Amino acid sequence: MNEMNEKLQHQIGVAAYYLSQKNYTYDTLCWMLAERQLVAQRDPRYAHRDRIREKAAEIYFYATPYDVLVWLIAELDIRLNIEKSRKPRDRII
Repeated sequence: MNEMNEKLQHQIGVAAYYLSQKNYTYDTLCWMLAERQLVAQRDPRYAHRDRIREKAAEIYFYATPYDVLVWLIAELDIRLNIEKSRKPRDRII
């Protein structure tokens, strides 16, 4: 694993730790992961409650372990923030 990946893994681990300390319910974590996955997939319905509910139900019935949900949410948060920071800023010329 190169240094960049190690730093990213560490950053995700720290974010996952802090997220796990909030003791969210399993249902809430499913909802949070669904929201982030829809944004990451650029689903045009990422903000529609029905679409989020549908995606959260898929995640819930897949029975992903609690700690894996926390890790996936932290990973998507970090990756989405990195992607967001790389986009060119709107400038007034």
